[in-house]
Amino acid sequence: MMQRLLVFSVDAMVREDVDKLMKMPNFGSVMKDSCQITHVRTVYPSITYPAHTSIATGCYPNKHGIVSNFEFTTADKEQNWLWDHRHVKVEDLFTLAKRAGYSTGAVFWPVTGNHPDIDYLLNEYWMPHADDTLESSFRRAGSSEEVIQIALKHEGLLPESHYKTGRANFMIQPYIDNFLIACACDIIAQYAPEVMFVHDGIMDGTRHKYGVFNNKTDEAIEFVDEQFGLLIDALKQAGVYEQTNIAVISDHGQLETKRIIKPNVYLRDHGFITTDDQGNVIDWKAFCLSDAMSDLVHLKDPSDKKTYDAVYNLLKEMAQEGVYGFNEVLTTAEINEREQLDGDFSFVLESDGYTSFSDDCLRPVIKNYDTTDYRFGRATHGYNPDLGPQPVFNAIGPDFKKNVIVERRPIIDVTLTFAKLLGLEMPQAQGKVIEELLQRG
Repeated sequence: MMQRLLVFSVDAMVREDVDKLMKMPNFGSVMKDSCQITHVRTVYPSITYPAHTSIATGCYPNKHGIVSNFEFTTADKEQNWLWDHRHVKVEDLFTLAKRAGYSTGAVFWPVTGNHPDIDYLLNEYWMPHADDTLESSFRRAGSSEEVIQIALKHEGLLPESHYKTGRANFMIQPYIDNFLIACACDIIAQYAPEVMFVHDGIMDGTRHKYGVFNNKTDEAIEFVDEQFGLLIDALKQAGVYEQTNIAVISDHGQLETKRIIKPNVYLRDHGFITTDDQGNVIDWKAFCLSDAMSDLVHLKDPSDKKTYDAVYNLLKEMAQEGVYGFNEVLTTAEINEREQLDGDFSFVLESDGYTSFSDDCLRPVIKNYDTTDYRFGRATHGYNPDLGPQPVFNAIGPDFKKNVIVERRPIIDVTLTFAKLLGLEMPQAQGKVIEELLQRG
């Protein structure tokens, strides 16, 4: 018999939020006897796209290939989000489930654009081109006709100026959250895919804008409870609630940011970057790509040992000074050994715990807060996964044990546990099944 699984990922939700949700009407009534992991260790860098790809694949970034939210560029990042599934180097849970005969769905799950094995797909994607519409965007990202019609049905939940005028980004909260949950509920109610993943960013966006814990995040937690209730209602409407295993998870926490620094200014000062008067990069030898509270330092020619040594020595001196926002410089080999992170970068800069990084190349060195970019808000992520409030895992359903508490597991173990529940093998995965949580052992 096919098992059923609904995964609801609430971006940047932490254990303290779940403690509050347990007292709320929807989450509390459904999840009161749930099993849980009290400390889910996410991947490095602790940002959305690498983490969600790890949840889907059971692999660390050094194997699945997603090391940032962006493809590397020295220009406009908005055109370089890693929306498309073609960037993922290994098979994921959706492919294995589809191969085993499951129907699959995903709403706003990162890095799933044009995924061939998701039947009902609404990728996390927004209008990157000037003449885009809601329909053209999601068609480009691989949504089927059935899902397009659901999206068009609910486009009125978005401000009209954000879906009919070619605006470059309709990810405006809480409108986008209401939209994606409405679409997810319709997919569940009408098609009831056996494997359904839903990702929402209300907690993440609220924390970026206002900080980690405050009255605004408390309001967002109430919003999450309402969303969760709508998903439960959709399962009941589809007649599959009692048969469905329900997991509520998150990808990372956040830390308060006290300043945003531009490391590329110093690379420019030392001749490694050349810009025009507006700060546009004309040429470069080394460039820092911000992952918020960490930086991936790329070399245009990694085989140029002279440049490699000069950049490394400069960054090490800056780290030792302790005033430039980062206190550690790791080579690719060092970060791969420590955190299973590998790629075409040469160094990683780790934040001092309260500084986020900008890609800008022009002075002033300190950048103002900017809540339209997740890297520059009042709180953010991308740092060492052991720091700060931790991601969550709570699950209930016919295949999960009740009231079991596991203290600490890496996030990739969650994937293997889902696979075991569904009867799937994931030979490429790097994690382990959390047997303590499953009824079948």
